[in-house]
Formats: sequence, C-alpha cells, structure tokens
Amino acid sequence: MMMDNTTQCAADAATAGSQRSVDPRPVDPQLNTPTRNLFASLHQASGRFAMFGHQNETSNVIGTNTDSDVHAVTGTYPALWGNDLSGVERDETTNIDGFSMNDVRAELLRAYNMGAVATMSWHSANPITLGGYGHNMAPGSVAAVLPGGARHEQFLEWLDRVAAFLSSVVDDASGESVPIIFRPFHEHTGDWFWWCTGSPARPTDTTPERFIALWRMTVEYLRDVRGLHNVLYAYSPDRSRIDMSSAATCEAGYLYAYPGDDYVDVLGFDDYWDIAPAEAQAEQPHERHNDLITILSVVGRLARERGKLAAATEVGSPGEFALRYVMSEADKAALAGAGGPAAPSEADSPWTHYLLTAALANSDTCRVLWYMPWRNDPDAAGTGAYGTPVAGSRYAADFRRFAEQPFIRMANTLPPLY
Repeated sequence: MMMDNTTQCAADAATAGSQRSVDPRPVDPQLNTPTRNLFASLHQASGRFAMFGHQNETSNVIGTNTDSDVHAVTGTYPALWGNDLSGVERDETTNIDGFSMNDVRAELLRAYNMGAVATMSWHSANPITLGGYGHNMAPGSVAAVLPGGARHEQFLEWLDRVAAFLSSVVDDASGESVPIIFRPFHEHTGDWFWWCTGSPARPTDTTPERFIALWRMTVEYLRDVRGLHNVLYAYSPDRSRIDMSSAATCEAGYLYAYPGDDYVDVLGFDDYWDIAPAEAQAEQPHERHNDLITILSVVGRLARERGKLAAATEVGSPGEFALRYVMSEADKAALAGAGGPAAPSEADSPWTHYLLTAALANSDTCRVLWYMPWRNDPDAAGTGAYGTPVAGSRYAADFRRFAEQPFIRMANTLPPLY
C-alpha cells in the first residue's frame, strides 16, 4: 500500500500537483490499457515515493547461488528493471551486452508480472559505420538518417525492428503488449554516441535542430506509422556536461536540444558525475551533493510545471566517494522524517547518507520517481560507477537500509500500477 504522510514529500504531493501548469498528457493518446494505467499511476505516485531500479537485473549477477544481487541483499527485487535494445536494429539475436533477445523479452515480462516497471535504452549501432558502443561516432551520422539522408530508409528499417520487439513482449492473460518506458538517444549532451549534440560549450557536428528532428521522427514513426501504443518516451541528457553554476544555467543545459513537451513523457537524466566520479579523491563531496540536489530540483520542478514524470534514469553507485560526505542537520532531519531503519552516523552508509538525503531534500527532489544504477558487471566490480552492493560487501547493510526506507519502493512495496 502507498504510505501517505510518512514523509514531508508525501505531505506536499497534493499541493505540488495543484501547481502543475498543465495536466499530464501522454505523448501517445492511444496508449493501450495497461500503459495508460501505468501513466496515470506514476503521475499519482510522483512526490510520494521513489522506485529503485537496476539495469540487467537477473542477466548480470556477481554473487553466487542467486539470480539477483539486489534480492540477495534486500530480500526483494527492484521496482524498475532496465534492459537494452541494441542489436535488434541489425536483426541480431543478441544485444550489445551479449544477451539473447529472447532472454531480454523474458526478463521484461517477468518484471511486469511481479508488478514492477520495465524500461529500455537503445545503444544502437552507428548508421554509417555500423560500429557499436565505444566505436559509435562519425561525422554526419544524424543528418544521414533524417529524411533525404543517405541512410534514412535503412534507419526506418531499424525502427521497424524496434517496434516489432517492443510490441512483442505480451501479457498472456490480456493479450496486450506490456508497458515499456523507452529511452532512445540518451546522454545526447555528451560526445560519445552518434546522436550526440554535445553541450553549448563543447558541440559536435549534430545541431540541436537535427537532434530534435531525429527524436520527433522516431516518435512519429513508431507511434503513427507502426502503431506502437505500449511505450512512454524518456528524455535523458548527461549531467556531466551541464553548467551547474546556477539553477538557470542548469535548466538551460538540461533543456539543450529538448524535443518538446509533445514528444516526451519522462524528464530523466543520467548522473554518474555527482555520485561516483572516477577520481574520488580529487572531488568535493559536499559540492557534488549540492549539485545533485540542484539537478534533482530542476528536473522535478520542470516535471511538475509541464505535467511530466521525473526520473534519475541512470545513476552511479554510491561508494568510496559518497561515503566521504558528512551529513548536514537538514540531511539528518530529512532522514528522520522519512521513517524506516536509521543509518548509523559512521561511514559505510553512502546510500542513505548521500543518495537518499538528496532524494528527500525538498518537494521537487521528491518528485524524481526512480533511481537506476547500471548493471552489475563483474569487470567493473568495486569501481563505484556500476552496479549494486553484493551480499557480504562493504555497503550491503546500508543498501538494505536504503531499500527498506518507506520512501524507497522495491517490487514488494509497490502499489498496483497497472
């Protein structure tokens, strides 16, 4: 059941709802029944709780004798399960992570059947070079797939395969395609994917206008030509290239190349920079914590004003860097007001002391509806940038406390969403 009034966030939810400039309206007015129900349920939940998500939940596992590192630590599964669609555009049977597309389909359906939410990113191949992740850039890539471009027809074939896969995850009981939050062209403010615009300070050859045209063409083709009606569309720039010198510059950087409210259901962002930077000893955790609160506040406010959902669509895993943060009195008060098991004052509590305190900082941060660390890649174990704590690891106890907080929802504490 939804636990109203357990936090100040929940107490402010009704007031925040009345502050919307527009009522929530999906990108696709013909959503099928379960997807329309999910859209309404998530908007109702905004400001009341945040879901914990995880990429490749049961397909990347480090621990032994378990199908889920999250379950091994917390006793339950995430509320949101992420997967990747890459490979399907080239009609391959495995995705970029080496997993069978049939297994990906089964994992998405498993999440839906337990009442959790499914989301998919798309690390597509470069349309000119066909290079994959890490070999993804080439001049003129976006121009090539737009109408009139040399690779336009090829790209429409890729979208045909995307639509076929996204509609193929079907609930046996109802016969309906299950809802999927689709996150194409993510981190466009960087310079590492073929669709990237870069930032105003570090642009690529893809102009904001071309990126917007790519996004709108994709949505219109999937929705209007292919009749895909089980998808919510998530926008997710990369935080590291956003100017954080003020809330105004943060908002401007966040909305750089924004496709428009008619084409976006979820205002998301990817943020490893503020949670698990590569050089932990060289960074300032208090400054980064403040920046994390700023981006959460800006995205939460924009979502409230525009009738959108807000989400931290990818986040770093709190660890060595985050545990160096010393909580303020406001942080302590936010944790106390949230209820749930108390985190000890000593170190080894980066999930509750750093990430949870930012999530609870104010009524707009509380509107950010999910946080999704990346997969538990054995090759990245211990780096802090990827994954969740495994059973017996240094941060496992604090991760369990984080998952048990009333404001954080796992699969077993979600209200019915469909």
